Amino acid sequence: MDAEHDLDGEIADEYDVVVVGSGFGGAVTACRLAQAGRSVLVLERGDAYAPGSFPRSPSEMSTNFWDPSRNLFGLFDLWSFRSLDAIVASGLGGGSLIYANVTMEMPKEWFDEVADQWPIDHRDIEEHYQAVREMLGVRRVPEHLSARMPKSAAFDAAAAAFGSPTEPAPVAVTFAPSWLGPGNPAGSRTDNMHGVQRHSCTLCGKCDFGCNEGAKNTLDLTYLSRAAEEGAHIRTLREVVGIGAVPAGDDETYVVRYRTHTRPPPGGQRRPRARGVVPPTTTVRARTVVMAAGVFGTTRLLLANRVAGLPRLSPALGTRFSGNGDAIGFTTGGTREVDSQRGPVITRVLRDDAGMFLVEDGGYPSVLGWVGESFQPGLYRRGLLLLAQRFGQRLLHRERSDISGGVSRVLGPMGVSRTTAPLLGMGMDPGHGTMRLAGDGTWLDLRWSPRRPGTSAYFERVLVAMRGVAEGAGAGFRHGPSRLLSRGITAHPLGGCPMGTGPADGVVDGYGRAFGHPGLFVADGSVMPTSVGANPSMTIAALAERCARRIVEVR
Repeated sequence: MDAEHDLDGEIADEYDVVVVGSGFGGAVTACRLAQAGRSVLVLERGDAYAPGSFPRSPSEMSTNFWDPSRNLFGLFDLWSFRSLDAIVASGLGGGSLIYANVTMEMPKEWFDEVADQWPIDHRDIEEHYQAVREMLGVRRVPEHLSARMPKSAAFDAAAAAFGSPTEPAPVAVTFAPSWLGPGNPAGSRTDNMHGVQRHSCTLCGKCDFGCNEGAKNTLDLTYLSRAAEEGAHIRTLREVVGIGAVPAGDDETYVVRYRTHTRPPPGGQRRPRARGVVPPTTTVRARTVVMAAGVFGTTRLLLANRVAGLPRLSPALGTRFSGNGDAIGFTTGGTREVDSQRGPVITRVLRDDAGMFLVEDGGYPSVLGWVGESFQPGLYRRGLLLLAQRFGQRLLHRERSDISGGVSRVLGPMGVSRTTAPLLGMGMDPGHGTMRLAGDGTWLDLRWSPRRPGTSAYFERVLVAMRGVAEGAGAGFRHGPSRLLSRGITAHPLGGCPMGTGPADGVVDGYGRAFGHPGLFVADGSVMPTSVGANPSMTIAALAERCARRIVEVR
């Protein structure tokens, strides 16, 4: 392994494999190829986040976004297209740093419905699920913790009233046994690349903001730590900007260009970069390149480099985009306490096989509960009444020094945070979106609409189910804000480099190997030719396991 924390170390001139990105595709391929004895370089544009280093304070969160032009190198990368908003991650471990832990297989019966659009069979994915499950430590939330999470029982009761059974969500989280309780040390400092002590889940509900306990079995703590042990060079704040194929006899090698970003000093002022001033690029050569920069990152890079660097890429590049059917709604005003701030973000799943979608219970950290309460007019009305009462008492010289009861009445029942529960939907949304470069050729444009036939019908089915769950809870139902604006929102973008039977219908084959460029592979969510329906992280990782095996065989 590189020297501890040597994420800024030197980079050799040439490697067997360069992996671009460190999410569920990049981490898996880096690990397996390093274990196979290949020299591997991982280039991650974002920073590393050891447990305990995720931003929490308002000042830290204000700069926790990705925009190098403004010297922002934070965790969240937000995209807003004409009809869709998306949230992805930028950091060592990719989306595993901010996802809700759910690690679920694509149901075979759902795959069978779209099998004609895939160049592989479900068993080609299924054979790799167990390896992913073991590496990520996937398990269900233990029963002894259920009593601490009212939202799980509330979701089950609401779904039962709606007429649908639920099941526990499989999550990649470390829980303490019942005799220890939450928040106890887990593992040792030597079993992860950060060299820090991890702790079991404390049920704090902050999974989507980064787990400071280290209870999430994120990719940096699993696959990437194993890759580092096997000698892989893992480098952060290296943003790949160019890829070109160079003839090498009957084959070709690849030149990868990247920029090295410099972190602002702690507490230092972040100033926008001067116009036209960008860091210089450095090159590294490899016989094999694995693209795993995520749907937007991989697709944009390949679109930007196909004319000069990768001229034989398929014309299908940029097609078959979907948001995996992501939808969000909220139950509000019910009589049953849900306390969505406690526990892993997602703990239960309702599966509607007839409509091929899921509805999952959602959660959020307590700070968002306070934000929600602060928007309630009753809070301010009660506060003004208390101030008026205190003013009157002072005028009449009857002022009381004990005001605890009055302050409690001002805060009131806190019904919004007590009874509001997010509902998260996802499923087999038809993937009809297309991506292309726009403007000066550097910006990514997405053509996708929630109103398109097929897509609109799918979302109506999901929202009917969500409304039914809310009614089963005796609560009201509200659409997510994007729905009100006739927009979609996704945390699970898929497609753009779809696998297919040939370059006419796909960018890569069933192993992720690019048509026209035999040493170029794609191993992230962009290879999906359709939605996965379930949370896609496990399927992406399983396909990356398959891709890595193929690289070892043919390269």
